[in-house]
Amino acid sequence: PAPGPALPPRRLDAPGRRPLVPDTGEREAVARRAATDRQAPEVKPPPPQDEAATAPIQVKRGRSIAGYKRPELVEIVGRIAQREPDLSDDQIVELVTRLLGCPEDEALLVGARLRYAVSAYREQQSE
Repeated sequence: PAPGPALPPRRLDAPGRRPLVPDTGEREAVARRAATDRQAPEVKPPPPQDEAATAPIQVKRGRSIAGYKRPELVEIVGRIAQREPDLSDDQIVELVTRLLGCPEDEALLVGARLRYAVSAYREQQSE
């Protein structure tokens, strides 16, 4: 049996086909791009630790609890606990739950993550 239909060779002047030897303007642009690609990327030093520590956590009502990292939740819980030292752990969890305003379908996850954050905060305070 004969092999499938052979495709005709692609024309050298076909649209989308690049010439083998670019014109000098394009050659210079390629050389400039290659030179900048070889340069070391600019590395920014990390911000000083005290600035990063004092930057407030962005709390956006309605944001998913999954969007908050553990240290952020511990910090939020800690701020509430410092402002309201008479609150019990359950009251802190309830207050932060209302402040965050996470979606209702995440209620169990919100409670679990905030209880963990409260216990981590209390453990930090006892050290």
